[in-house]
Amino acid sequence: MHSVYLNHLLVFVDRDTYRALSASGFLNEHFACSEERTTHDQATGMSWTGRYYYGRQTYFEFMNPEKTSWAPRDGLAFGIESEGGSEELARRLKQATEVEVRRYRRNRRYRDQDIPWFWSVEVPRADDARLISWVMEYNPGFLAHWAPDLPPGMPGAGTPGIARSRFLTRYRSAIGDDLPDRLFRDITSVTVTLPPDEADLLEAELDIFGYAREEAGHEAPVGRDGLERVNRVDRDLGKNGETGDEPKTSPDRNKFRGPDLEIVVERMLQEEDRDGTGQNGVGGGTGSVGGISAFTMETQSVSVTTTHTFGPACRLTVERTGKATWSFRP
Repeated sequence: MHSVYLNHLLVFVDRDTYRALSASGFLNEHFACSEERTTHDQATGMSWTGRYYYGRQTYFEFMNPEKTSWAPRDGLAFGIESEGGSEELARRLKQATEVEVRRYRRNRRYRDQDIPWFWSVEVPRADDARLISWVMEYNPGFLAHWAPDLPPGMPGAGTPGIARSRFLTRYRSAIGDDLPDRLFRDITSVTVTLPPDEADLLEAELDIFGYAREEAGHEAPVGRDGLERVNRVDRDLGKNGETGDEPKTSPDRNKFRGPDLEIVVERMLQEEDRDGTGQNGVGGGTGSVGGISAFTMETQSVSVTTTHTFGPACRLTVERTGKATWSFRP
């Protein structure tokens, strides 16, 4: 079975938060190699704009809600570094889930040409899903045609042809590779908060990917889910809505360990309104709740711990010890 790694995270924020992220000198000039770019896929007519922050093998992106052609929802993008691995994974997913798993090729436009970029494998989600996930297998010929004058060179020069690090080296080279002077290295853990049906589907995928499952118990809820408001109601009414029993104040949590990543899946205590009631101020300003609640990164060590706020539900804490955490809760 081919190893399934993390490739990148996709996080939707509201308009004002996105503007604050874009204007941050610390984030864009000191924390990570970064750029804002728009990607076009002529074959599907899709385009998207976001701010990208590149590490060694993983990266994350904040989407511009005003310039992205699909509904706001967060994303977990995984990666396979073995040629042909996506085809095998699609067969296993289809057999295990008994749904019509999609495997399709994504192109990227460069100098008026649509260059085969990667194969994508995904299990279909509902249109109002809080989170989507997919698995990428890069095309081994992509780097020979996209900015070919920049390092790394042709496959065989140092790292495998479709390794994530190889493609990120090219992306960083295109904007001036100053990784040694930046704090961000790689993403190490992700927490997602989802309705039970979406949590079940993601956990089934992680099982098929070979991620090891362990109970994570109950902890304080982390945002994008309206849990703080729900908990206040629970404390007033008790467990049964009529007694003073101690309420359940946090969601069920399961932890999964992959080859380079820990994923915590939290189940929301109750469904939130889809029209914005209880909205925490993230999710592209559409009123959607749930999705990526937090993620943790390996960084270079710093002299003092600092917290940087970009909106009512978007904060970055950089710790002295070589760790940083994005949090998306009010």
